[in-house]
Amino acid sequence: NLSLSCFVHSRVTNLKYRGRCEPVISRTLQFLNDLSVGYPFYLNSVELLTFRTLVFQQSKHFSFLGVGDNCSLSDLRCRTVFYTALTRLLMVDLGEDEDEFENFMLPLTVAFESVTQMFNRSFEQAEAKRMLIGLARDLRGIAFALNTKTSYTMLFDWIYPAYISVLQRAIQLWYREPDCTTPILKLMAEFMQNRSQRLNFDVSSPNGILLFREASKMICTYGNQILSLGTLSKDQVYPLKLKGISICYSALKSALCGNYVSFGVFKLYGDNHFDNVLQAFVKMLLSVSHSDLLQYRKLSQSYYPLLECLTQDHMSFVTSLEPHVLIYILTSISEGLTAVDTIVSSSCCASLDYIVTYLFKHLAKEGKKTLRRREISQDGQRLLHFMQQNPEVLRQVNYQSFLWSIIV
Repeated sequence: NLSLSCFVHSRVTNLKYRGRCEPVISRTLQFLNDLSVGYPFYLNSVELLTFRTLVFQQSKHFSFLGVGDNCSLSDLRCRTVFYTALTRLLMVDLGEDEDEFENFMLPLTVAFESVTQMFNRSFEQAEAKRMLIGLARDLRGIAFALNTKTSYTMLFDWIYPAYISVLQRAIQLWYREPDCTTPILKLMAEFMQNRSQRLNFDVSSPNGILLFREASKMICTYGNQILSLGTLSKDQVYPLKLKGISICYSALKSALCGNYVSFGVFKLYGDNHFDNVLQAFVKMLLSVSHSDLLQYRKLSQSYYPLLECLTQDHMSFVTSLEPHVLIYILTSISEGLTAVDTIVSSSCCASLDYIVTYLFKHLAKEGKKTLRRREISQDGQRLLHFMQQNPEVLRQVNYQSFLWSIIV
């Protein structure tokens, strides 16, 4: 215990006095993170409380948190790991204590209220951006650590609707600045992750739909704004455009595969958020060349799993696409089949399997054409007609599939 206490105090000293030394801060925070994961093997409850209190008391002196005017934006990157560790320590005895959670979130509450007031009057944009970048990184760390239904619900109730609207406004204002948009988009992507079934809301709760609507708004806002930038140079295209698009795709994939939203509700009640985000997906996709899809790893690892999810559960949307969009998608599958990255190639195989299975089922029903069958099979008929009109696309996909089977 004495040795552990010495370790803890030395690490807190590093955070306090070596905040400008990135290697020291990174390793120190990794130790703090490992320690939080390892509870209760390393700490008993008394030591845990002492450790947490010590970190909270000294955190106002940690320069890597952005304290002071001389800190750069890159210094703020460590805040995510720091708040992940702190939140894990909070979770040990949090339970359903909302007051304890509110007390933990108080510094972020004060900061969000300050930004909200800034947005309601003329304000210094540099200061507001700096605060929002830090807040997005902090919240991402907190959200990553909250892996239970109860704790995640407390976070959702804290951020929605007032503070999440601030993030929406920031995306709208500063879409040209990836230093600001990337942390916010990553935060939204983390919110959409149904890790450990933490988004298993109560039957009477609309939170799943509300969360998806907010994600849809953000993706649509970012997608429409980023496409207005026009043609970008080769060195600008990834940081200013493709990186944000890849994060949007990851967030959308998590939402579609999370099993916490009934998407039929949107059409039933005339809500267009689902349709809007799918259209935003198409617009962003068409602005990306096939070569870029495979050249940038993070983009390909977000696009192809998203496409797999769409072909698995939303073929009615896929069949409704314009022919040039379908050609683009099938070509991307064809080129991705022989990719070295197994995430890409396996997603392509799965997507192709879902499309061919859908067509096969449609053809199998052709001999049973009652009136009801004809109405149901309209989507399949559109896809079949497209394949008949563009046989070379399917032949190319089959050829690439053959090559892939030989390689494997």
